[in-house]
Amino acid sequence: MCGRLNMQVDPADLAADLGAVYEAYAFGPRYNVPPGAVLPIIVSRPNEDGELSTQIRSARWGLVPGWAKDVKIGFRAFNARVETVASKPMFRAAFAARRCVVAVNGYYEWQALADRGGAEAPVGKALAGKQPWLMHAADDGWLFMAGLYEFKRLTESDTVDRGDPAVYGDWLVSTSIITCPARGHLADVHDRMPIMVDRGQVDTWTDPSLSAAELPGVLAGLMDGFDPERILRYRVDPAVGNVRNDYESLTAPLPEPV
Repeated sequence: MCGRLNMQVDPADLAADLGAVYEAYAFGPRYNVPPGAVLPIIVSRPNEDGELSTQIRSARWGLVPGWAKDVKIGFRAFNARVETVASKPMFRAAFAARRCVVAVNGYYEWQALADRGGAEAPVGKALAGKQPWLMHAADDGWLFMAGLYEFKRLTESDTVDRGDPAVYGDWLVSTSIITCPARGHLADVHDRMPIMVDRGQVDTWTDPSLSAAELPGVLAGLMDGFDPERILRYRVDPAVGNVRNDYESLTAPLPEPV
């Protein structure tokens, strides 16, 4: 699974790098981003002239399909498994037509200490017998993750702040990250990982004109082309397990156990 993110770089810089249209919001670095938070997503949407353009939008992390009666359903839909994303009612419509890329600086995974072969636990007290790791790009740049997004028309009964950056008029935009079996050294920490997208594949994955027949091949290409060495990892303070903790030292590497 992927249930906590590291987002330090202003999405405006990402937009400038990609040449994307950016729907700006009040951004501040976040070092421990949980489901329910606002994320920048890269989408391919028509512009004012009706032409497709690369855009960066704000989305609530946790997919809320248009048919949902309660927006809280998103808290259990922050990840979508690749094995069922095309068929599960929660995700299949978005998978067919509304694919995005979630851009982050890193993500956290928790490793059961029993998996460490009996070595002493590193500095800090692990929560629930697990040690968190921070996964980040080898070049300290962005990690691009394959995702989905949805629109949910809000009603008077929906308890959503209309000033939320993920709310556009009467519509809530939400997103989910697609996961697959972990590859290479990442499998030493957790059995799942986000599906990564190379920068050159961003436009392909987000292209809304892809047909149902083309999608499986594109998805397989993303997974088969992934090199685990593109991602580095190190142990971090177990305090990251508490969503109320959000400070820069959470991203500092712990000393290696001896």
